[in-house]
Amino acid sequence: MGTRVLSIAAGTLRGTEPVEMVASAEHAGFDAVGFGFEHREMSSRELTQLSQRLADAEISVIDVEVVRIAPGDDNEAAKRLISYGSALGAKHLLVVSNDDDASRTADRFAEICEIAAGAGIRPVLEFMAFTSVTSLGRAVDIVGRSGVPGGGVLVDSLHLARCGDLAADIAQYPPELFPYAQICDAPAQSPRERELLAHEARHERLMPGEGDLLLTDLLSALPSATSLSIEVLSDDLDGLPAMIRASRTMQVTRRLLESIGEGETPDPSLGGVGREQVQEKGRR
Repeated sequence: MGTRVLSIAAGTLRGTEPVEMVASAEHAGFDAVGFGFEHREMSSRELTQLSQRLADAEISVIDVEVVRIAPGDDNEAAKRLISYGSALGAKHLLVVSNDDDASRTADRFAEICEIAAGAGIRPVLEFMAFTSVTSLGRAVDIVGRSGVPGGGVLVDSLHLARCGDLAADIAQYPPELFPYAQICDAPAQSPRERELLAHEARHERLMPGEGDLLLTDLLSALPSATSLSIEVLSDDLDGLPAMIRASRTMQVTRRLLESIGEGETPDPSLGGVGREQVQEKGRR
């Protein structure tokens, strides 16, 4: 049985230069990496160098993030991130909404999908308890209302739990809606206030297996083709060198996958190579 494509999310390696992120992902044996370019401008030269480093490492780009839909906003941020993603061969664009008007959010998501289609990038809408899209069902509804084929929904294990959704709810929807998911862990007890929920998500996540979220249930519920991006935004983790963060992330993720009988050969759809091959390559 083949395993899923494994990616290390931008947030897990935050504060790290993009080229070093690729080196860390390669060293740890990840198939892919995500980049956070919301607040970073990339020159053509930087993009070319980063693209070459990705090719040398045989590392794919699972996503670029994040576009934030807001009232009165235009699509300039989306165009910029899509251009970066196109240069790097990114598969997905992460989108969130801070617009409480669901119809307007659906229209904006449709516009972003149309722009991204020309670059071969698939936008995914993420739901969170402290944004305007606060549940799995609402995210699916907005993507459906956008009327544009190709849009997806991003399930994050922390947000799924904090929004009050269950892993079993995923089965209600077409599996193709979920091209990849973000995985982390957290205590069972949820903060109650919106600000505390946001703080937890940005600063206090735990490594998979170190908390109380029902991750094995989630992995069992996700379609077998769904890739996994390990996103652990943690102030404690930020203090570690990037390569140590990446290696530790891979170790706990493997342990989690082994607990549900996942194999060792990744799905080749993102261009990843076998993790043992990558590790051997990194040792040479």
